[in-house]
Amino acid sequence: MQAGAVIISREDVGGDDELIEQMAHQTSVLAVTEGAAGSVLYWHGDRRRFRASKVEEVDATGAGDVFAAAFFVRLFTTRDPWEAARFATLLASYTVTRVGLDGIPTAEEIRKCMTEVLQ
Repeated sequence: MQAGAVIISREDVGGDDELIEQMAHQTSVLAVTEGAAGSVLYWHGDRRRFRASKVEEVDATGAGDVFAAAFFVRLFTTRDPWEAARFATLLASYTVTRVGLDGIPTAEEIRKCMTEVLQ
């Protein structure tokens, strides 16, 4: 059985590109987070990179969780994995600029990312 959508970090698989490619064939949508580099999305045999915003990283704790939540909410809303990945990558960039729970995106940051994605 294939999963509909999966999110992993490059770190989860020890940076093994071959394993990532294998996983991409096992699911409809695979998002791979890559820290400051952003994310890569595999969908329908295509692969696209989404660059993270250039920010000063203070604490990366929770950035992957924010990415996952933002990705799945946007995917559910739009049914567009490309848009979901772009939005999630932008939003996760904000989380690393603050420490701990202060990294949770604000309503203003969410609106700003939505505006950027929809342009």
